[in-house]
Amino acid sequence: MSSIYDPKVNEGIDYLCCNSAYAIDGDKSPRTGSDFLCAHTAVNVNQQQSWWAVDLQNVYDISVIDIYGRTDCCPDHLANFDVEVIMPACTCNRWNSLDEGVVFHCHYQATASQRITITCPPNTRGRFVRIKRKDMRDIAICEVEVQGDPINSVIESDLSRTAYACGHIGYGYVGPVIGTYVANSDVHCTEMCFTNTACSAAEYDKKTNVCILKGDCTNGTQSSLFQDNNKDVFFIQ
Repeated sequence: MSSIYDPKVNEGIDYLCCNSAYAIDGDKSPRTGSDFLCAHTAVNVNQQQSWWAVDLQNVYDISVIDIYGRTDCCPDHLANFDVEVIMPACTCNRWNSLDEGVVFHCHYQATASQRITITCPPNTRGRFVRIKRKDMRDIAICEVEVQGDPINSVIESDLSRTAYACGHIGYGYVGPVIGTYVANSDVHCTEMCFTNTACSAAEYDKKTNVCILKGDCTNGTQSSLFQDNNKDVFFIQ
């Protein structure tokens, strides 16, 4: 989420509110009472448009998206927004690089709504769903449900998960080491990463045939890459 509204700062009142995870907690009941269990951004932080996004963990062909807003008041908190499905770019920091990916425009909602069901156009596919205001107002989302079919599933331990890798040839990657192995190719190294749920990147040394499985970015930026002609690194998306 682009920012989080803080009721203690803005209202001088402390109540449960506003974390991005409230939009995917499975609770679609009307929001009443002292607590406000919906995702809620702050207003106009750093002059950027408010957005909320979810990582589906797999790549899906998205068909339907249901969005639930506030029922107690303020329907304008869910108005004038785009719904986008995003195929992420080949980058380390996925959240801050969504706009570098392939963005499929699913829907634009002009009017205020407490509940909306969206049917995406055919071939709308990606890993992220983002709801983004087109103005500088805040946004409140109480629940989001996404329906779709996985693409290019890989079977692992009787679980189906979608994964693909994008590579940086001639680069290594600064990231926490999960394990070190011997591999006969960069493809073999990447396959090892696929089968390890904690692995985010496979770094292969072409000179020594050493495969190093690594976790998420240590500093959250693309500068985690460094040039090394002996190495190739593949990020698991």
